[in-house]
This record gives sequence, structure tokens and C-alpha cells, in this order.
Amino acid sequence: MNSIIADLNAAMSKKQLVNIYLNTGDIFYTGYIETYNDDEVIIATYESSGLADGYVAMKTAIIESVERQSEDLDSIKEKMLIAKDEGLMESKPSQLHFDTNNNLFPQILIQAYLNQEVILIHDNEAERFYTGMVKKISNDSFKFLRINKFDFMQNELVTMGFNQSMIIEFQGRELSVMSKVMGKVKEQNIAKTAESINNIIDLLNDSFHHHNLVEVRCRYNDHFFYVGEVIMLNDSGAILKVVDMSGQFGGYVFIRMNGIQRVTVGNDYLELVQLMKDQNIADHNASQPVLNDSREFDSTEDNLNAILTQSMNKHQLIRLQLKSGSNFLGYPEKIGPESMKFSLLDETVNFFIYGQKIPLNDIVEVGFEYIYAYLDEQRLRRKGDM
Repeated sequence: MNSIIADLNAAMSKKQLVNIYLNTGDIFYTGYIETYNDDEVIIATYESSGLADGYVAMKTAIIESVERQSEDLDSIKEKMLIAKDEGLMESKPSQLHFDTNNNLFPQILIQAYLNQEVILIHDNEAERFYTGMVKKISNDSFKFLRINKFDFMQNELVTMGFNQSMIIEFQGRELSVMSKVMGKVKEQNIAKTAESINNIIDLLNDSFHHHNLVEVRCRYNDHFFYVGEVIMLNDSGAILKVVDMSGQFGGYVFIRMNGIQRVTVGNDYLELVQLMKDQNIADHNASQPVLNDSREFDSTEDNLNAILTQSMNKHQLIRLQLKSGSNFLGYPEKIGPESMKFSLLDETVNFFIYGQKIPLNDIVEVGFEYIYAYLDEQRLRRKGDM
């Protein structure tokens, strides 16, 4: 443990970007050491995109190691510089005024209570994270409203002890916007889900004409789902204008019709995302300035070919999802009538593997013009690799 404290002290004094690896699971955090004592540390965290994302507080007892030099950290620092140079919007939190001579966790919880902040807290007893709000503070415990973003009727008020958590995330991008809109949510939404192709098309068509958000779960992608507005629809597929989990513009995705497993409208999560989207518009934070969130697509055209061709001609990074479950980040080298050669990035997102042959019929999703791809693209261009 003394070596951990020594590493935290060195990183803080030298203002080094670090990766903090925990001894439970695969969780790690990237950021700068804001403050610490022998038992707790607060880190100003950054996403893998290089954008600031609030704070995380953790008990030093769960830290396995502090990484102060690596290719991953170099990559993030490069993207942080790009974000600064291009004036990208970040969720830089407010300055902290905590007393490190006293326990930090109670101070964080008191601040969250006074400011009515939404936080993410790890419950040791349940062994999972909960999103929610502190509703009451006692001498050694607090009342915590667990928020179920997907079903507000399942929100639950519980009592937690100050020592019942080892990790608290606060003032991050999603959490900050949620804090502003939680007072506006309703608890009587009626969700509708379609799984048959005719009903799926009906819900997508309704989004296209009325600009409402839809939740799309895909057949070959079990990593995540999409929330967005349908801005192109034809027999071959749909293009969504994606809204990310903080309510900001999240780029575009083309999805083949046979790649859609189900579509949902009218649920609690979509209401929450719509509220956050509206809040970002009001705060002039709807989209990163380097992205074009006003594109239009013609339903009479072959949009998949157009997207691939644009990526090839401009060397723009796109994300492909294949029927096999594999996904790649890269750009096409050559597009033929039935297949293409694709330059894909390796797992470190530092080196290209050229000449990967991909049948066009195997492509079920194409994500494009989103901020993570943009930042990696600019980083590689600055290094002369694109």
C-alpha cells in the first residue's frame, strides 16, 4: 500500500496522466490525481477520447497499480491536445474544496446532497454500481434514491452506510446533464416494442416522419444498442442520427433492415435521453463543433455504398459491424461489386492492417462521423499514419 501512496504522490506532484487499475474486475480509470489521503483518492477523469469526464473517488485499498507511462496514456494525451486545439466541449467539473484531513467520501456525499447531483456509486453489499441521488444525510449513513433509467417505477430509496462504497463517480458528462433534468421526468410512460419486420418498419417510419427517438437493438451486435432519430429509411436499411448517453449528438449509423432485432419507443430511457438532448440544446452543447449534425440522406440512393465511398476517398474512419459479430475501425482501400479491401486498425488503434477482404453482404452496421472516430483519425493524421 505504501508504494500505491508513493505513486499517487508522484503523479500528483508531477501532474502526470495516469491509469488507475483496481483489484476487482477489469475496471480502470484514467485521469489526474486531484487530491488524496492514506485511505482515499479523487481523480479528475478522462474518457478514452481524451475528453474530461468529471471525477471519481475511490478507496486506496482497492487500487492494484498506478500506471504512469504507457502507449495508451500517450494516445489519450494526443487526443487531449487535439480536443484543446479544436475547442471541443468537455465536462470539466467544478473545483473541489475538500479537507483531505477528513474522510473524503462523506464530503462528496454532502456536496451531492446540497447540489442535488446525480452520482454513480458502487454498493459493496450488492456488488454493483447504482445511479442515483442522495436524499438525506445522517451521522454514519445516508438515504440514496436508486434511479432505474429504464423503468422509473423501479426507483428505490435505500439506506447506505458511509463505508458501504469503495467508488463514487460524480460531475461527469452524463451525470451532470441528468442532474439538471431529473425533476422533469414522468413515471407513466407506455413503451411499445416491435420485433416483427412489419412492426419494426412502422416504428422506424413513425420516427422518420415525427422526429421522435427510437431505441434499436441489433441482431449481430451485443455490445451496445442505439438511441436516435431515423433520418433515412428504405428497403435496405435505416440511418439513425444517434444521441449518446449524455444527450449529445453521437454521429450516424447505417443499419441493414435484416440486422435489426427489435425497436422500442416511448420507454422511460428514451424520455430521459430526450430531456437531456433538449437540455444540451438549451445549453448550446448539442454537438461537438467539429461534427456535422445536420446531414441529410436520400432514401432513393445506395447509402451504404455512398458512406463507404466517402470514407475511402477522404480516409475517414468508420466502424463496421459484421454478421460474424466482429467489428472493425478503419477505411476502405478499394470497393468492388461484391467485396472490398479494408484498412483496419489493430487493437491498440495505432497501426493499420491493410488489405482485409470483407464481403459487402457481411456488413450489417456502419457507424460514421462520431467524435471517437474523429479524434482517432486526427491523432493518426498528426502522426503521419493516414
